[in-house]
Amino acid sequence: MIYSPEWFFNLFPFPSFSENIAGFRGNLLLFSKTVEFKGRGFENPPEEKMMLRILDGKSLSKPQEIKHFASLYPTEDKIYFFDKGLYRTFDGKKWEDFKNSAIGNTPKGAVGTDGIYILRTVRKKPKLKLILETDVKEIPFPEDETTEKIYICSSKILCFENQLHLLYKSDDILYWYKYDGKNWSHPEKFEDAGEYKAVVFKDKILLFQIRDFGKRQKFTLRTYSKNSWSEPKPLNVRGTSFNFNIIPAIFGERPILYQQGFFSEKYYFVDEGQVSGPFKISSPFFFSLGIWKIVLITISSQLIFFIPVFLLSFFIGKFKLKTWRIDLREYEFASLWRRFLADYIDTVITMAPFAIPAYSLFKEDTFLDNPFRFFGFILYSMLAMLLVGYFYRSLLEGIWGKTIGKKICGIVVLKDEFTKCNISKGLLRNLMRIVDFCFYYLVGVVSIVGTMKWQRLGDIVAGTVVVRDDRVSRSFS
Repeated sequence: MIYSPEWFFNLFPFPSFSENIAGFRGNLLLFSKTVEFKGRGFENPPEEKMMLRILDGKSLSKPQEIKHFASLYPTEDKIYFFDKGLYRTFDGKKWEDFKNSAIGNTPKGAVGTDGIYILRTVRKKPKLKLILETDVKEIPFPEDETTEKIYICSSKILCFENQLHLLYKSDDILYWYKYDGKNWSHPEKFEDAGEYKAVVFKDKILLFQIRDFGKRQKFTLRTYSKNSWSEPKPLNVRGTSFNFNIIPAIFGERPILYQQGFFSEKYYFVDEGQVSGPFKISSPFFFSLGIWKIVLITISSQLIFFIPVFLLSFFIGKFKLKTWRIDLREYEFASLWRRFLADYIDTVITMAPFAIPAYSLFKEDTFLDNPFRFFGFILYSMLAMLLVGYFYRSLLEGIWGKTIGKKICGIVVLKDEFTKCNISKGLLRNLMRIVDFCFYYLVGVVSIVGTMKWQRLGDIVAGTVVVRDDRVSRSFS
């Protein structure tokens, strides 16, 4: 095979986001799906893999591949992973597989003292079973019409105090039942449920509810203890639409809220309704690439314009008068290619002082917690870059006749009578870049082609020209 896309995805890894987490023996286990591109090509497509990373509170381990699973349930001594027709256990070192046809497809499980409860769908109807050591027992659902609307994907089962707890949503109402091994309790209803997550912590069940509130997410916490639920308590968690996966877990004997954002992973400790954090885990996408890769991406995206500009410049130079004679001197006009390259260098120079601080700020993920600060920073940065770029070009061209980019490319700005430029003309010619830049300098290119002195619109208005600094000759006497 002459060409393979593997090199590109090795250089710029495919983004991987954690879909599940679990606290286990003082560590936080993060489970994510990734795409394997090594050794892959057009005839051998990439393969999706499940990866495990372990956070011990100080460092994050390298990802290791594990088998796929549909759901998991942590206990004190093992984590149970449920998948099609089987479950497997992990005690921190050893993995064990147990096949059982009663588990079915895409199951959700909970492990209690009685056995393993499995919630699954059979012919679009929910089924609940209890797997014992030597038998499988079917558990009837509560006799309630709402239970006909149970969706496995949005339901949750927990084992707590020798009872099974079932939570599910129907018509934006969250229903809660508990099963003591013989009978179901009367349901409790929580209206305006939003998204919900539940986790067992010591002698309590913590129920987190997340609702979109404008562009932010509103968090509340209910606690089940001593056979009753507490009133909802608001949590001050900084969250925006940039955080798209929120999971509660127990980490280091304390409950946490994990947030998977587009730019980073972080978690908050939740103690008695008080929130502390965030504590950053990693930057899984974009900024984890490293600044040199980001610079490479930026430059590469611009290279697509280099070849057509070079070819257009060559074509114009073949059919257009390149020189101008005045006062016993001959001046050669700067080609479109040299002007484009000089402007590109100057753009990189003026953007660099803003790009590096912006990289650091976004890497810390501080601006993403407040959309007003985020968009304000973007707006002010763009405005600052425009002003710095404008005065950088205007003053250097007005005083020196050339910017750093023009110096490197060997061109200089003069008045249209081929005398030294001044600041007023430098300010005016660069002000007109607003018009010249339309359609990515198409207006400027058309103006250069249509004028005798290779002038863009800014040159015409300001009365300036751009010539080769090293091609001024005294050819006549």
